[in-house]
Amino acid sequence: MLQRVNLLDKQMEEYIQKVLTILLLLWNWLVGTRLETPYPDLLVEIYDLPLTRIFLLGLVILSGVWCESVGLMLGFAFVCLGADVIFLTS
Repeated sequence: MLQRVNLLDKQMEEYIQKVLTILLLLWNWLVGTRLETPYPDLLVEIYDLPLTRIFLLGLVILSGVWCESVGLMLGFAFVCLGADVIFLTS
């Protein structure tokens, strides 16, 4: 019984990793193919706070430890967000 639960947990984790990877790939595709992506004003204001950037960087690191492909896609999204915010606010 315990092995079956562990197998279901492992299958669920793999499913979540694949779904997150595909969602982040689509997000990066939409954001990366357009310059000056319009972000909500609240997101731009929150990104200006150093604590928010530290939190996002920690999220990228933790997701990379959990699943390399999710970490890679999230890291690229983080870089695109930073580049767009810097470009739009200067």
